[in-house]
Amino acid sequence: MNKRRASVHRHKQQVNLNKALRSEQGSALVLVMFVALLLTILGLAILGATLSGAQRTETRESDVQSLHLAQKGLDEATAYIESKLAGMTDINPDRLEELLSTINLNNLNVTTELGTIGNNANGEIQEIKYSGKEAVTSVSQPSRKYYIDVTTSAVVNGVSRKLKQRITLDTYPDFLKYAFGSEQQLRLNGAPLLKGNIYAGDRLVVTNQAEYSYKGTSFHTGTLFPTVQPFGISAGEVHVQSWGGIQYANGLAAPSGSSPLIPLQQGDAKTDEILGVTPDKVKIKEEKKFVQINVEESFWDKLVEAVNPSTTIQAENIREELRDQYAANSLNDWLVKNSSIRHLKKPALPVKESISADDDAITIAAKEQRYQDAVKVYKDTLDTQLGSSAVPFSNSAVFDEDLTIDNMDYQRIMFSDQAKTGTASAGGSSGSSPAWLVVAGNLTIDNYNTDDFLSIKGNLLVTGNLTIRGSVAFDSTVFVLGKTTAEDAAIQGLNGKELIVISKQEILLTRIESFSNTAQEMKAFFYTDSSGELYGVGSIFKLNGGFFAKGDLTVNAVVGNVQPPAAAGSGFVFQQPQATGMDPRFIVEYNNAIYTDQQASLPRVKTVSMSVSPVELVGNQ
Repeated sequence: MNKRRASVHRHKQQVNLNKALRSEQGSALVLVMFVALLLTILGLAILGATLSGAQRTETRESDVQSLHLAQKGLDEATAYIESKLAGMTDINPDRLEELLSTINLNNLNVTTELGTIGNNANGEIQEIKYSGKEAVTSVSQPSRKYYIDVTTSAVVNGVSRKLKQRITLDTYPDFLKYAFGSEQQLRLNGAPLLKGNIYAGDRLVVTNQAEYSYKGTSFHTGTLFPTVQPFGISAGEVHVQSWGGIQYANGLAAPSGSSPLIPLQQGDAKTDEILGVTPDKVKIKEEKKFVQINVEESFWDKLVEAVNPSTTIQAENIREELRDQYAANSLNDWLVKNSSIRHLKKPALPVKESISADDDAITIAAKEQRYQDAVKVYKDTLDTQLGSSAVPFSNSAVFDEDLTIDNMDYQRIMFSDQAKTGTASAGGSSGSSPAWLVVAGNLTIDNYNTDDFLSIKGNLLVTGNLTIRGSVAFDSTVFVLGKTTAEDAAIQGLNGKELIVISKQEILLTRIESFSNTAQEMKAFFYTDSSGELYGVGSIFKLNGGFFAKGDLTVNAVVGNVQPPAAAGSGFVFQQPQATGMDPRFIVEYNNAIYTDQQASLPRVKTVSMSVSPVELVGNQ
């Protein structure tokens, strides 16, 4: 019995145990606790992410603000340098380094509008430092680029930025950067072909009508629009003040006719039709950023170089005296009488001694010998006075009267390399300035009667007019206070170089034998302080270099062959129709070699061109 009772009891215990194991009482509590744990973990994760994100946002904001503050330091440093140069006019490139070498500032505070940051924001221009000139490949080629390095730093809420930027000052005259242009209105009538960049300081007027005059009567003819193309390093860009400054007419344009001028809108694809360029080739360049030159002041600079005074004070006194003498129309007299410079003059032609009836044979022979000796001295003087291959011109001098180089009496001007370029300072030496031949009067270079090229190598200052005729090879920079005429001139480069003419008055390019259909090339760059009007209608030109005017500049040109008028009172006979593919009668090809070939004698500029390099991040924390 007892065993049975024990068995029943164990059975009940097992049943109760099974019921207990299958019971769900208390599971809800476990689930709730588990969910609560998950929510707690998720909440903590969200809270952590929120706090971390806020911290990262604050750090990023401080990072951006510190970068902004450091960039502002660069801007303030650039503005400071601009202010140092703003009061300077008629800048002598050779003396610019004296000013720049004084720029060496450190630890300047940067103003900030980060007021909410309080004392946790600090900006500083750590250094504004003149870093020297452009490296040159030859001591005979002085540099015209100067570098200033600026370093700034900023700290905002413990986040720091340090930036560095190089500022480049360029004293090259801007006109030398263009194939064709004007500081005032540039007017392109008809079909000139311009290879390189062009510039219009006021407005650019474009028409497809070429105007010309013949024997006092004005005519016009329909032709193509002009074409601007890239050439060498020039992208074929059109630099203007605004898109509205480009105005065109399909036909005659005011004031010559009644067709209205139509201004272009920004991005107008019409540029392809009227200039041969896509809209992206139109660049806006403000007139105030154009680096001008001062012809008169440049002329005085070069004269001072020729006189070579011993002190800066003497140089300034001579400049002032030159200005006064020029204003009084007595510059030539001052030059001829100046004893500080070597003087040249054409020798007198030898004259034979008269033979009397009493002269015996020995006396007559002696007189003849003296004459022959005098002729030899005369010819030797003419042959060497202005330099030769054997004995080149080496020191500055004034030619005391009008000078004619005609391949007869005077056959050349030949400077030595050192006289042409001078020597730049090196190894602590002060170097030497280029030599100058000063013509106190008119200079005529006339080689019209021969196909052999006459050689001109040197730096020339002409107080009167310059006239060039015939075949001449140049390696020369010429400053002219009068007017310049290139008449039926075939101008080549001497030893691969070229001619630069900088003329105070107008420049006239003419062909005596018009209606030729073969272009007479001139390797030259012309600049005039006056206005200009050029023609490729009856005449035909190919200019390798460029042409630039301070005043208005107009060119009229057609394409194809041109014949004289068929009847009295009528206009030229043009190849019809005027069509694409015909040879242009006016071509300009830009030549950038002038910078390296002639830079020693380039003119004084009125302002300095300033450009900034990309910002360099030196370090951040």
